[in-house]
Amino acid sequence: MDQLKLSQPLIDAVQEALVSADPRASDPLVAMQYLSAIMGYALAKTNMPAAARRDALEQLNALARHVLEDLEGQQDSRPSAGEAFGIWRPGDP
Repeated sequence: MDQLKLSQPLIDAVQEALVSADPRASDPLVAMQYLSAIMGYALAKTNMPAAARRDALEQLNALARHVLEDLEGQQDSRPSAGEAFGIWRPGDP
């Protein structure tokens, strides 16, 4: 199988499409909820036996975990204390 062509511009375009349907998808966690729901919806609509759909779901979850772990591993270094980076929202500790 050919490799997927995952890139930040592709991810941004997908999120923009989600935002056009629901502005709440500008929050990355909401966008990911949509992507998960779309995956489940698409699998449910496939012409596959239920066991094959469950197997495909496990494989897709494993792929997501692999991408997460790969990108985490590519981070050369994390900011040290005093050089922290992030976004604070009201209500955060």
